[in-house]
Amino acid sequence: MASIYLFSIGEQNNTSIYSVVISPITFGLIVFGYPTFFASLIISTVFLFGISTFYDAFSLVYFVMLLVFNLRGRMRIRYVIYSYCIAQAFNLLTHVSALNENGYWALAIIKTILSLLYISLVYVFLNNLINLSKRELFFKMASKTDPLTGINNRRSIDAYIESLNECYGEKFCVLMLDIDNFKYLNDTFGHPFGDKVIKRIAYLVKENVRDNDFVGRYGGEEFIVFINADLANAARIAEDIRLLIQDSNIKLDSHEVHVTVSIGLAEHNDIQSVLETIATADNALYKAKTSGKNKTMILSESAA
Repeated sequence: MASIYLFSIGEQNNTSIYSVVISPITFGLIVFGYPTFFASLIISTVFLFGISTFYDAFSLVYFVMLLVFNLRGRMRIRYVIYSYCIAQAFNLLTHVSALNENGYWALAIIKTILSLLYISLVYVFLNNLINLSKRELFFKMASKTDPLTGINNRRSIDAYIESLNECYGEKFCVLMLDIDNFKYLNDTFGHPFGDKVIKRIAYLVKENVRDNDFVGRYGGEEFIVFINADLANAARIAEDIRLLIQDSNIKLDSHEVHVTVSIGLAEHNDIQSVLETIATADNALYKAKTSGKNKTMILSESAA
């Protein structure tokens, strides 16, 4: 629609520079990919194609070249300029007689230079803007996620706890999970294997809770999960996770290592703080660890 508007304004004032007209479609492809590109192309073609054969010839070559470069993974500024130059060269060659008759060669060359300058400036500006957004997103995500596992880190956990404290009447359970005999695994098989175990456990936990549940690495080999469910459903989820991990041996070279976890579970209620619920779940975890490991222990706040 932006291309259509720019074209109509340019035609009304006899100042249309086609690089300006096609720029929304060009950068729609670069930023948003093929769906936006094809949608824009179809809309523009319906409204613009046939109005000026001068632009039709250019468009066909330009968008084909742009698409070819994009399919080959080449979408830097020079490939946009290559596409434009090839299309414009083809365009001028197919309109030599018209340019000679009207003496428009100088104007065509000036418009071409201005177009290349415009495309370059817009591309550089847009590319810098995209890179800035990507960097901001990267640092934002890096500050919230654990670098080893990709799940929420302690900073995110603290922020989530703070948000829960402000929500009165929320029903949820806190699950604390600890990898059994982790020091033995680290000492026996090495720290790289220990990291592999932590990553695998984090993945299994994350994949077996719902999207509205919160999973974080609490510290070392310990994880915390805020499950948005009552105690009965949370206990079922906890036990499913424990059994899944128990049955999922982790490969080391040519053999597999048996890994288990202990889980402590507590239900939150309005007479206690979130930190008190976490302490109850942590106490349940301690009881699970000291009573044989590889089990799920449930405690209420009063029992803690």
